[in-house]
Amino acid sequence: MKKPVLLLIILLALAGCQKPQEQQPSLDQRKDIGHKLIVKSLQDLQNKDLKGSIVDLETSIKVNPSEPEAYLLLGQILLKVQQYDQAAQFLDMTAKAFPDNGTVFYMLSIANKMAGKKLPAVLAARRSVEIFQAQQDRDNMLKSAALLHDLIGMPENPAAAASAKTVPASEKSGTGTKD
Repeated sequence: MKKPVLLLIILLALAGCQKPQEQQPSLDQRKDIGHKLIVKSLQDLQNKDLKGSIVDLETSIKVNPSEPEAYLLLGQILLKVQQYDQAAQFLDMTAKAFPDNGTVFYMLSIANKMAGKKLPAVLAARRSVEIFQAQQDRDNMLKSAALLHDLIGMPENPAAAASAKTVPASEKSGTGTKD
């Protein structure tokens, strides 16, 4: 009888000597922290603190990666500062995390369009149309369809198209004279 009690006391003493495990925030706490960081990033934007806003959004994404709002805001910032390739890469990653978010695909299409990547832009716009249509979101579906229509009519290489517009018509037809 004394041996089991002594063994129990030793086990309890050893259990008390263990390092307490760090408590991870609950999902609700992470969502709340992530939301507060998004609000702070908006305040930073109002104060023209772009770097602070980006840091807040990146932290929000790390704390609560299941909230698309932080991703969308960061994507908008990258587009606004004309970092089109970076925006396209970031939004492509975001599209993989949120495959049913039409706004993500719409923004990805714009980023690819601005980066001069027609095919990825068309594919993303088409996906956004499909998502908004499935969600019966008529307004966003029409907006995405208009973007898709513009993209389909866009030349394959925007730089080449721009330089072709600057070539005089006489040089294009071969009727111009050379000195």
